[in-house]
Amino acid sequence: MSENAEIIDDPKGYVSTRGPFEIFENPPINAPYPSEAVNVDRAADGFEYGALAEEFGEEPVRKKIGEMIKAATPGASTTPLFAQQTEGGMNLVHVWFGPNFPLFRHSHPKYGDCLYYVVAGEVILGRRRLGPGSGFFVPNGMPYKYTAGPAGVELLEFRAGGGEDEAPGMKLDEHSLDSIQHIIDRANEHVDEWQVPERIGDTALRQAEYENGAG
Repeated sequence: MSENAEIIDDPKGYVSTRGPFEIFENPPINAPYPSEAVNVDRAADGFEYGALAEEFGEEPVRKKIGEMIKAATPGASTTPLFAQQTEGGMNLVHVWFGPNFPLFRHSHPKYGDCLYYVVAGEVILGRRRLGPGSGFFVPNGMPYKYTAGPAGVELLEFRAGGGEDEAPGMKLDEHSLDSIQHIIDRANEHVDEWQVPERIGDTALRQAEYENGAG
């Protein structure tokens, strides 16, 4: 115990190549980006979608991506917790998705491997339901998607470099316009259920209500 206290009292003596000693505290969760602020005509600019455009046409794909982002934004929130701007630096983000939120299939080739840890609620990966204390590892560039549980889900997203600098930050890996439309329809079906928690971990209260029959 005394040894730990000395480290905290004199952090300058303990420096990693990633950075110095640093503390972060539990912040309020950021509000979702307002749906009405989404520019449907420009939303696709943040994605790499070449394969879809080649098969279905540039303008139809851009239009459908814009509709998807507009439908989905009320159910998602990202709150940065910790970031190091050094090579191999660690980055930790809190992510909230509302009840039954349908995350589209995508990948992040620019940002490296990603480790997810479920803080509260549930995430549904195929036939697997993962609750608090569970998680999953996504290798760099691997496409993935999941659905939030009936009370929503909170996850910690951890990255530590290893991506490809020239690769896209967000690559859309849905296979058709119909699959994107399905995401839009699911989002519109559940949008009235989406209310962001105030603090990290509060989804556990909603999960308890759901399990007790109040959800």
